[in-house]
Amino acid sequence: MRKVVYVIACALGMAMSAEAAPIPLERGVGVHEWLNWSPVEKDGSYKWPPYRSEKEWLAGGRPLTDWPDGDQFDRIRSMGFDFVRLSVDPGPLLASEGAKRQQALDMLAAAVQRVVSSGLKVVFDLHGVSQVPAYSMEMIYGGADSEGVARYRKW
Repeated sequence: MRKVVYVIACALGMAMSAEAAPIPLERGVGVHEWLNWSPVEKDGSYKWPPYRSEKEWLAGGRPLTDWPDGDQFDRIRSMGFDFVRLSVDPGPLLASEGAKRQQALDMLAAAVQRVVSSGLKVVFDLHGVSQVPAYSMEMIYGGADSEGVARYRKW
């Protein structure tokens, strides 16, 4: 049933987007490391859950105490930016099924909602990385008929 609802929602979204005006984007900033470099296990598989929390992302390069007080996305908006290019590693989505994939999708939806709640628009960038070779961009470099592209289409 969930899959049927998803297909209907996608079909409606495509029909509506054909009539919708383009979303104006003027000044953006890229957020690359939050959802793009998914944590991996020692054996090279994705840790679960596959995406870092906002706090884990912010603490990745420096202590949280080094960040200014307040909401970072509100701060981005206050600097005059109107959108965030949010890069996301699609590997965990391709490497999972069922409840695990849904958990990953729910995390991504929450991240988008988090950014949008600050008044920013989101450009969602599925951006493969090389840390798990089975799901890196190299897997689709073989062209439109490659096995990697077929896996992306199937997903």
